[in-house]
Amino acid sequence: MLNLNPATGTRHEVPPNPFGLTGMDHAALAVADVERSVRFYEEALGGRTYYATGFGQTGRTPHVFMHVGTVLLQVGYPNDGRTFADRHSQSHWPHVAFGASAAVLDRMCEHLRAMGVPFSGPRSHPPVDAVSIYFKDPDGNKLEVCTWDPYPVERTEPLGPGHGLDWETLNHDWRPAPAPAG
Repeated sequence: MLNLNPATGTRHEVPPNPFGLTGMDHAALAVADVERSVRFYEEALGGRTYYATGFGQTGRTPHVFMHVGTVLLQVGYPNDGRTFADRHSQSHWPHVAFGASAAVLDRMCEHLRAMGVPFSGPRSHPPVDAVSIYFKDPDGNKLEVCTWDPYPVERTEPLGPGHGLDWETLNHDWRPAPAPAG
């Protein structure tokens, strides 16, 4: 039977795993253009390339691992050539969420706005104290930046029944700025 009793402590007090697992190693997303995706994650979330493989190599599907904060994010061509995010799905799942302070969440709103990337939020999550913004990468992969810091409730919209997210309005066709001539 499913245990619906919440753990004691706070969000950041992680109980020991009975099998010794330490956390998620990485999240992997299928993309249509790896180089464009790398640029998006660099410019939108400050990602830094850790490892790239499969470019010009036989037998390897091109993919890149990037550090985005403490998350190792892998973007690559799907090896079946067709498994991509459904850009028109209204479901929140799957998505990748990145942690932030309240100040960083506000800066991310301004940053995404300046990039021309549509987002929803800040959204509160009653009854917990999390506040998030939601957006997509150019391939339609769903992303979230979330803070558990105190955040002014009057600057949020609730997320939940009757306050759904219209993921369709978050589709975009972001392109990196052309490299300066020189």
